[in-house]
Amino acid sequence: MSFSVNQPFLWMDSGIYRESPLEPLACDEALAAQMKREGAAPILHLWVYDKALYLGRRDAKLPRLEDALRHFGQQGFGCVLRSSGGACVPLDAGVLNLACLLPDTSISIDTFFRFVTELLSVGLRDYGAIEFGEVTGSYCAGEYDFSIRGKKIGGMAQRRTRFGSILQLCINVEDQPRGDWMEQFYALAGLDEMEKNKPIPFIDGTTVGSIDALTGNIVTVNDVKERLFAAIQAEWAIQPASFAVDAVALSESRVHLAERLGLFAFPAEALRKADWRLAAQPENGDAASRK
Repeated sequence: MSFSVNQPFLWMDSGIYRESPLEPLACDEALAAQMKREGAAPILHLWVYDKALYLGRRDAKLPRLEDALRHFGQQGFGCVLRSSGGACVPLDAGVLNLACLLPDTSISIDTFFRFVTELLSVGLRDYGAIEFGEVTGSYCAGEYDFSIRGKKIGGMAQRRTRFGSILQLCINVEDQPRGDWMEQFYALAGLDEMEKNKPIPFIDGTTVGSIDALTGNIVTVNDVKERLFAAIQAEWAIQPASFAVDAVALSESRVHLAERLGLFAFPAEALRKADWRLAAQPENGDAASRK
């Protein structure tokens, strides 16, 4: 480990979310707020959202974003403008999300990324060699994409709060046409009409994969959770813990994300309403990301 912590990581699984897609992000924010407590432990928080488009700040500039979100609402997708950086990522019941939270705001961005790449290399090694580096043409392409045999299966983004650091990542476990979804999303949202400030240069859905499709085996999200825990436990101090977040901190985190950071979130049923409109979004550069 390239940095030290004073106690074991807590392994917390908060399950599957289907209401507001902002909720798991608010949970991460509230867990980070609890890092101010004396002797706070680092946390690995696992969750799944079924199903939504997790947009990056750059996507807010897409000229026909509202049209694209309305279309995907008809297909059962909610949406959220997330607090960490990067561009749009599709989440569904076959994607495992993991947040690494540290009671440390001084750790460098690169050091934090390097630690989590090490954690993933160990935790996913049963599925083959994990490669790190940008997968050109993939959605939310970045330096800290991770892939199997050249196909992107996930990415990472960081966020700093007053009391802690959060690195959020997603892992495509069960196969879905996520690359196709993103090709359609960016076509509808007008990516090709933009001359500057594009959220991504271009999208090629064939660059995206999943663990089960790339290994040729039936692999579920629960399988990956179990293997991750077993592999990580063999290398680092970690212990299971019931998911628990302070109710006041959670309420404050919802307000902070929605009002202070200007994030929006809509479940699919809201996007399907005939009178739904997307309000203009304020500029905000509150994220550090290489997702």
